[in-house]
Amino acid sequence: MIIYIGNILSSKGLNPPPIEFLKYKIRNSLNVKLIIASNKRNILWRFIHMNYVFWFNARKASLVFIDVYSTKAFYYAFYFSFLSWLFSIKYIPVIHGGDINQRIKKNKWMTKFVFTKAANNISPSKYMLNIFLKNDFQVEYIPNSIDSSLYHLKHRKIIGPHMLWVRSFHKIYNPQMAIFVLKKIIKMYNNASLTMVGPDKDGSLKVCHQISKKYNLDNKVNFTGYLSKEKWIQIAERHDIFLNTSNIDNMPISLLEVMAMGIPIVSTNVGGIPYILNNENNALLVAANDVEQMSYHIKTLISNPSYAYKLSMNAFEDSKKYSIDAIFPKWEKIINEYLK
Repeated sequence: MIIYIGNILSSKGLNPPPIEFLKYKIRNSLNVKLIIASNKRNILWRFIHMNYVFWFNARKASLVFIDVYSTKAFYYAFYFSFLSWLFSIKYIPVIHGGDINQRIKKNKWMTKFVFTKAANNISPSKYMLNIFLKNDFQVEYIPNSIDSSLYHLKHRKIIGPHMLWVRSFHKIYNPQMAIFVLKKIIKMYNNASLTMVGPDKDGSLKVCHQISKKYNLDNKVNFTGYLSKEKWIQIAERHDIFLNTSNIDNMPISLLEVMAMGIPIVSTNVGGIPYILNNENNALLVAANDVEQMSYHIKTLISNPSYAYKLSMNAFEDSKKYSIDAIFPKWEKIINEYLK
């Protein structure tokens, strides 16, 4: 039996962890019993549910996967790592937090315990891989994956100023930057529009509403709130440029998804993003919060649709490397290795 401890909150509007894409393959292809916790939205109930699942199944478990974030949720990871070690159950942290390097510096002894007592550590990005190697932690690189069958490739031969942003509204993702980019683009293209998809995490959505109202952009920005994957994929069909404005990031699945849909991407070059996106090859990259350069790149894509098409098709080809079918053998290998 495998226990997977993490924030399984995609149904509540948050990004899905790898296990959401892989659980059926693990259960069916490997014929392994997999218990997952937790999908409870309330943080206290989620912790209680995680504890219930762990304590109820600990004696039968051979392996525990633990999602690790760089935020306060890191302490959950420490707690369940300690319990797994105490029960002599092999455990493997799966790293998500884009700011994990700061967490390692801030909590040296705790992170050392979590990552050195582990049977292995899984990094979804080469960015995170390098951080772990520099800290002498054992690590296995297994990228995030997508179900390619969910996405329809659209060949965009004409690029309009119709921009899409998909992420949780949180300061680390700098959603305000997208509004300021629109403010500049609309001076060049009065039919410019921006759709922002995602739930509010820290009040950033309210700030974005205030900014759009201040600059009379209310009728140009569509705030959809949280949408199911199926709904936002449908909306994406009507857009020509994808904006990623993160200040801190690891390996965002949203980028892999729009790569598979053939939407030209303009993104900040923070964290693990340059390991996915290659500037002027499959996307255009800018420094964090560089509104001027992002606006310039958007104008470049609109003015040069053949160049935008080339970037989007290169990105589409690269997205194939992250399909479930391409990634699952790596999970299969590590599960078989540590279930022995």
